[in-house]
Amino acid sequence: MLNHPTRDNLLALKLTGMAKALSEQMVFPESQALSFEERLGLLVDREMTARSDRRLTTRLRQAKLRLSASLEDIDYRHPRGLDTALLLRLSSCQWIHERHNVLITGPTGSGKTWLSCALGHQAWREGYTVVSLRLPRLLQELPMAKGDGRYPKLMASLAKTALLILD
Repeated sequence: MLNHPTRDNLLALKLTGMAKALSEQMVFPESQALSFEERLGLLVDREMTARSDRRLTTRLRQAKLRLSASLEDIDYRHPRGLDTALLLRLSSCQWIHERHNVLITGPTGSGKTWLSCALGHQAWREGYTVVSLRLPRLLQELPMAKGDGRYPKLMASLAKTALLILD
């Protein structure tokens, strides 16, 4: 069997996960003992995993979250007035599915940005699209977008976003 043309064809079809898995199968002799269906199943599984990873990476890059925060890292020992039960409910992301809003208020330095990024990461992990914007930057961008004709496209992209974080 000619492996290089098959691998090249997989790459031409943009099946990079399958191409990489095929190369690995050729290197390891124990994969030769598997049946055709088992080997094909491994190739398809690798492609599915690679595509899922690329989607997650793309969504995280598009989210533009300022901090790498997670809800699991919240320290409830500090007296910041955080309601554990409320944060547990927010971590389920049901509020996003129901199209509810969350407003985080508090004094400077209390961790509002960190908490919003943690909620954004949780939503991202749950499969929702997330975009984080600084409000002053957005307010500057909107008139410029109107001026150069990007306003409808900008508003449509913001409207498609499941979680819009304005900081």
